[in-house]
Amino acid sequence: MALATGASVVLWMGSARAANEPEEQGPGDIEHTIVVGAGGAFEVELRGGAVHPGANVMIEWEAVENWIELELEASALSADGGVEVPLGLLVKKPFRLTRWSEFMIGIGPEVVHVATPTTRATVGGVQAALDFMFWPSQHVGLWVEPSYDLLFADPVSHGLGSTGGLIFGW
Repeated sequence: MALATGASVVLWMGSARAANEPEEQGPGDIEHTIVVGAGGAFEVELRGGAVHPGANVMIEWEAVENWIELELEASALSADGGVEVPLGLLVKKPFRLTRWSEFMIGIGPEVVHVATPTTRATVGGVQAALDFMFWPSQHVGLWVEPSYDLLFADPVSHGLGSTGGLIFGW
């Protein structure tokens, strides 16, 4: 009796652990080598609280299968009667959540060009992002990517932002 109870507990623990682990890639999983997207963007400066809305485009490709993805992105944000144009390259690690959704965490360099009536500058920095992609169909989906930016300006600037919109994958 004790042996049967012990075996049952071990089997139950194994099935509970398997339910919490990410699914293995299977034939029904939605996978893409290249993803392009377009949508909205905004940034909130942490010093001063200024909000900069705008638009974003991105292209992402799988550099090392199931291990590293690269994303090149560009935004146009309104700023003080002018425009800010952040360009970034993120190196991201993908994690499959379900057969139709994935999560990625990434970090990379960023260059921001600012053109306002009082400022013209190009500043470098780094950004970190969390990327969520949802694929209700094989080639069309949605993404949202909250991020943190640190710009090496004088003075140093940092902000929270997000991009998101429609994505297409192949």
